[in-house]
Order: sequence, then structure tokens, then C-alpha cells
Amino acid sequence: MTPGMLDTNVFIHAHASDRWTAECRAFLTAVESGSVTAVLEPMVLHELSCALPHYVKQMTRDQVGEYLLMELRWEGVQGDKDTLVETVMRWRATPGLAFVDAYRATLAHRRGCPVFSKNVKELNAQGAVVPVPLPGAAA
Repeated sequence: MTPGMLDTNVFIHAHASDRWTAECRAFLTAVESGSVTAVLEPMVLHELSCALPHYVKQMTRDQVGEYLLMELRWEGVQGDKDTLVETVMRWRATPGLAFVDAYRATLAHRRGCPVFSKNVKELNAQGAVVPVPLPGAAA
């Protein structure tokens, strides 16, 4: 069977106490063991980085980061794991860095390309090249 795509709500229901909790926990256990394969996309990790602290009270940024890294180690998880692990590591280690900026910095590093942004300070701190002024703009 072709792997499906994981959605954020499966993880959230697994941490809840509702009518889908048991089903979602069983499904994620199957993904963890590799008996089911599913693609984990960057946007889902981004959503989880924002949502988990609201659903799992007192969950710190570091704990969220460790949870995301744990998911990426599951046997059944597919996707660009190396890029996603690097993104989570950047995000977890840098208070105030948005997850999407960590992802962009990771991609820019891996692709050897600049990031066109006005978040110059944050992205430069991540090793990304951010042209100032933007190409085609007046100085």
C-alpha cells in the first residue's frame, strides 16, 4: 500500500481523552513499529511545534523538540528525515526562532542558496545568506 500522509490531528487526539484517542494511539504505535508507513511533512511538524504546548500543558520547547525528534525516528515515518531532524534541532536550540525560519535556514544550507527575507538577523544567525537589499530593489 502507498504510504499516506500524517495529519497533526492524529497526534493531538492521541494526547487527548476523546472518542478518537484509542484509535489514534493504536495507529501511531503501528507507525512507530513500522507495520504502517506514513509520510510526515514539514507543515505537520510546524503545526505540532505550535499546538503541543497547548494540548499537553507545561510542555517546554525542548520537550516539544524531543517529541518531534522521537517521531522522526519511528520506523514507519517517511519523508525527508535528515532535513526535518536538522530543522527541529535548529528550532529547539534557538529560542525565538520560528519553526518555518528554521526550516528555511536548513533548506538554504542544504541547497546552497540565499533566503530572500527581511528576517535578516535570525536567518544570518542560522548561517543563511540573506541579501540586503533584496535583489532588484533599490539600495
